[in-house]
Amino acid sequence: MAFFKQNSARHRAATASHAVRNTTIAAAAGAAVLGSVAPAQAYAEVPAASTGAGAVYATPASSSLAAQTSYTYEAPAATPAPAAAPAPAAPSAGLAVQSNDTVEIASTASSGGIVGTAMQGLGSGYVYGGTAFGAWDCSGFTQWVFAQQGVDLPRTTWSQFAASTPVASPQPGDLVSQNGGAHVGIYIGGGKMISALNPTQGTQIHSVNAMPVDGYYRVG
Repeated sequence: MAFFKQNSARHRAATASHAVRNTTIAAAAGAAVLGSVAPAQAYAEVPAASTGAGAVYATPASSSLAAQTSYTYEAPAATPAPAAAPAPAAPSAGLAVQSNDTVEIASTASSGGIVGTAMQGLGSGYVYGGTAFGAWDCSGFTQWVFAQQGVDLPRTTWSQFAASTPVASPQPGDLVSQNGGAHVGIYIGGGKMISALNPTQGTQIHSVNAMPVDGYYRVG
């Protein structure tokens, strides 16, 4: 009877020992499971709500300890508007537009010589048969001009042409014969001439085509 009690006591002690060992093992196993789950849940993030430029999106964490990957969204840059064509430059103020004829005449007149002398009579009067300054007829005017340059030119139109040399291309200072030799003037360039016309118009610049041209003559 004592032997049975002794065995019963040993059986209860062994049973208690097994229960304690099993409980310890179960507790350790539970701790290991918690250790593998909790860290993974700590990396979970809610996606950002913003969808504008600079918003950051993160991939949800997996159950393992995988590294997260982030992506940054950048709004496309606006296409720059094409540059406006430069405005045309405005013309300079006070810049007068001159024709080649005007420039040629002004240059020739300012250089002196026959044309420069002839321009001194511009705007003066006309007297038929006259030879004085401002009181001359056409041949009296040309005779006076050449006399100021030391050239003795005959008195009448026909004698003046006879004392000169015909030329095909006139140069400033050449004589211009018009109306069948009845009128004479001095070529100043650019298709223009100066002559003593009549008592109404006096001495002025006009086109060589104002009257029929017979020819051009060079004095000397």
